[in-house]
Amino acid sequence: MNLIHIGPSVDAVETALLQFSQKTTFKDKFKLVWDFATPYININCDEIDKTVSHSVLWREVGNREYTTANHQDYLRKSIEAYTKSIAFAPVGSSELSLAYANRSAVLFRARLYEDCLLDIERSLKAGYPDKLKTKLFLRQSLCLKALKPNSGLEPSISMANAIQWLPDLKKNNPKYNITKEYPKMINELKEPREIIKCIPEIKNDNAIIVGASDAIELKQTKENNQHVVATRDIKSGEFIYIAEPLAAIIDSKIRFTKCWHCCHQTWAGIPCDNCPNVIYCSDICKKKAWDSYHNIECLILGQLLKQEEVCTDYILTVKLFLKTLNSVGGLVELKKKIDKIDSIKNQGLIFTNGILDCNTIDNFHLLDYFEATSNECTFEYALFVVLVILILCQKTDILGKKMTANNLIKYKNKKLLILGELLLRYMMIDHRNGLAVCIQLIV
Repeated sequence: MNLIHIGPSVDAVETALLQFSQKTTFKDKFKLVWDFATPYININCDEIDKTVSHSVLWREVGNREYTTANHQDYLRKSIEAYTKSIAFAPVGSSELSLAYANRSAVLFRARLYEDCLLDIERSLKAGYPDKLKTKLFLRQSLCLKALKPNSGLEPSISMANAIQWLPDLKKNNPKYNITKEYPKMINELKEPREIIKCIPEIKNDNAIIVGASDAIELKQTKENNQHVVATRDIKSGEFIYIAEPLAAIIDSKIRFTKCWHCCHQTWAGIPCDNCPNVIYCSDICKKKAWDSYHNIECLILGQLLKQEEVCTDYILTVKLFLKTLNSVGGLVELKKKIDKIDSIKNQGLIFTNGILDCNTIDNFHLLDYFEATSNECTFEYALFVVLVILILCQKTDILGKKMTANNLIKYKNKKLLILGELLLRYMMIDHRNGLAVCIQLIV
């Protein structure tokens, strides 16, 4: 990891690496790298905000992709560009409404009519210009007609709205003839794109195990080993256990076409209101993310994404840490909770009020991880932890107040060591248990 800009001597590096290999705890390994590296790391913590200029830039990129249509995946490229325009548009700006409307045109072309309707509503809610509303309502009417061919009421209401705003359109386009354009559009209207979704389902829930079917139960041997057994015949293809991961992350290169929270594909994503870095598939995921981890992540993610050395796994570690931190309310409280769980680690999974949920914070901390003495716990990982803490402590009050870079270098405090110890441990949990999945979907 190339984070040291004005580096130490070769001898100093070799000495630090040797000393690092001799340390046996996460806290000591972190402290050594912190003391060694912080004088040489220079991080520019400038704000990465939503701006009209960036929104306009990405909308223009989307326009070029859509109008030229000179390659096979022009629809995907234009959707992605318009989504970036949406993400960068400040809340309440006219650019937000324009970006939503432009993306709705691409979604209509892609025959994703339900997504198109969502963007039309969002555009109107964001204050779409009166002079352009007629064409937007026409698109809405066509979507409704495609989705419900036998329904005349909803398309007619949208058509009436289009006619209502027609005088505003004709101020700039006096020759526009809606009575000729609309029938032509109807004749060219295509059926909705077929979307095949595989949605696993548990038909009969387990009363004890969250996410499980009643076809299984948990047994325990005299040696305290736990295992799953069948309670009945299980049919071929029957789902017996479905659980969401405690945390998941997508490659940063595709974060504008997939939900930052659930990782599902979305062509009509909605942005975080505060940062331009992520999008969500729905308001539900957006709220879950904010309440769980993004309220803090929002302040630092842009800085992390700027660092060339930061890979997807590293950001997953940060997400996991922030999620557990939020769940207990503070750094010291999280340390106490982990110490308590460590003391009962050999007693099996932890039940809450007689219910087993493998995705609780308690059971997460029962996962095996690479110990501090393992060769997997490298200097590079510890160096990333130093980077995260330098950003985190300058952008948030995780140590009790926001810190400057100079103050952090001199800072010797119990909380800092706890923070470094836990983050390095989380790196090793992720490194041991993380699972990478590669799926490619094309519009």
